[in-house]
Amino acid sequence: MTTRPLYSALLLLLTGISTLMISTQANAADAGPFRQGSVRMSIMLGSGTAFQQDYTILGAGVGYYVADGIEAGVDVESWQGNDPRITRLSPQLLYVHQMAGNAKPYAGVFYRRTFISQYKDLNDAGGRAGLLFLYGRKAYLGVGLAYESHLNCNRTVYDSCADTYPELRLAIMF
Repeated sequence: MTTRPLYSALLLLLTGISTLMISTQANAADAGPFRQGSVRMSIMLGSGTAFQQDYTILGAGVGYYVADGIEAGVDVESWQGNDPRITRLSPQLLYVHQMAGNAKPYAGVFYRRTFISQYKDLNDAGGRAGLLFLYGRKAYLGVGLAYESHLNCNRTVYDSCADTYPELRLAIMF
């Protein structure tokens, strides 16, 4: 398996994020809940399929805005209801574009470590993009797509070495 397309996609995503950051001249008042110093707390409830079995996914996350519109965060997920047990830890960077209105485009990159009982752990890298819809000044709903690629994927164990999937996010800001 070659990881060249993944690295090209991540480079393109980072270039796009950099371009948006340079073109945005937002100040702290314009950044709203995405201003420097804000903290995000999020919860996750979903479903997923792995090893030809269905799972319920429970998760939580926290993020800190290191600058206006730029969040460094970490999320954790626990896949429940089947074996093997799966836990995922995902440090990430997210950029929220500051524009007028209640819908804010976002793009980000992440690394994910997946711990799987009875199997070798996986390392993934990926990107995400979508829209965040503000609810007041302290909460948002996000709708987007994510792409992730398993690094050093073993095709004899896994059906696919890359996934694209929709994301729904609910977050509360402090």
